[in-house]
Amino acid sequence: MNTTALCRTDRTFSLPPSAADVPGVRSALVETLLEWGIPAGGELVHTIGLIASELVTNAVNHAGVFTPSIVVTLRLGDDGTLELGVRDNSRDVPRPTAASPEATHGRGTAIVDALLTEVGGGLTAERHPDGKTVWARLPGCPAHHDP
Repeated sequence: MNTTALCRTDRTFSLPPSAADVPGVRSALVETLLEWGIPAGGELVHTIGLIASELVTNAVNHAGVFTPSIVVTLRLGDDGTLELGVRDNSRDVPRPTAASPEATHGRGTAIVDALLTEVGGGLTAERHPDGKTVWARLPGCPAHHDP
């Protein structure tokens, strides 16, 4: 996995479209949040980790054959808004679906949507000529800043 630090509040990770790399990007995102002063024991770190896992897994499962590299971007705005973007080479936008109780797949987007709704956030997709970026936005994230 390649990492690029654009500034303290913008970090980009690039990984191959492999399910084996999902835990590594989740760990890197959590580490970044902690570096930015997001409280380690808080619900936010867990929530972002889960959202990232679901969105990256979705990109691997549905766009992996079209995508040489999945790009994950994490941004913390001046107003505390946290944005997580997952870019792949498929133009198909994920949509929540009703999975049967026996299904072992198909709940990821619904889980992400429910988590974001709970915190007043949202999920959007930005289409590009070569694919899309799915953005999860969470408002007003608290951060600790040393004086």
